[in-house]
Amino acid sequence: MGPLIWISDLRKQPVTSDPSCAAAFSAHRIEEAVNALQIHLMIPRANADSKGFTLIELLVVIAVIAILSSMALPALSSGKGKAKQASCTSNMRQIGMGMLIYADEHDGWLPGTSHSTGTNASWIFTLAPYVGNADRIRISPADPNGELRIRSRGTSYVMNEWTSVDSRDPFGSLRETYRRLDTLKKPSETMTVFIISDSAGVGTTQDHTHSRNWHKGWNAVIADIQPDRHNTARPAADKSEGVSNYLYADGHVSSIRASTLKELIERGINFSRPP
Repeated sequence: MGPLIWISDLRKQPVTSDPSCAAAFSAHRIEEAVNALQIHLMIPRANADSKGFTLIELLVVIAVIAILSSMALPALSSGKGKAKQASCTSNMRQIGMGMLIYADEHDGWLPGTSHSTGTNASWIFTLAPYVGNADRIRISPADPNGELRIRSRGTSYVMNEWTSVDSRDPFGSLRETYRRLDTLKKPSETMTVFIISDSAGVGTTQDHTHSRNWHKGWNAVIADIQPDRHNTARPAADKSEGVSNYLYADGHVSSIRASTLKELIERGINFSRPP
């Protein structure tokens, strides 16, 4: 096998997606590559008394490092994205646990939002006593506007309007509510928290969705939430590629593909509405 063919084959070798293994993998492949290319190019090995490498050996090593770098960088990037998603999942689980404790102490009622109770009574503040580091867990590590939201007392996570804002008639009388946790028919299928859209504001008032309007179409959805928050590939203009995390009323978090949710909306199904 010629050296050019061998290098071509090297490009096809699988690269681990675990960032902790990437460095070890690269070192192993470099050593293997140098040994093999020395044989193919008939490069004499340095003897025990030799100091340093020959020029050809150095050029070979540089070439192989360049090849392996192009193979390892996507894996490292993917690993970093996975780590952010895992941290985001942990944040949402803690929020979910805080909501369950809050409901237990408030006759089954879930926390409200700035929509009907004012900013001081937003869940951002009322849920703080029920979670650990409230400022940390309300910001997703994958949120490009995270620092702005911290300074503006905002959040990366937004409550589902259906489960956090009561529906009232023009006279203020209650028409419909899903805020009572103990009256939800299927808590494990009821979404309560989403990840906010990058295009949304960064202040406290941006603490909930307008999901009762999502029947209007996909654009209404992506104006509120970021369904491709944990996408490691090139983003689609309509945010329909990739995945995001979703918190449910029973406290569990699921990762769902944006394309799956877009298909539901296009079929006339508002996935945010409690079953």
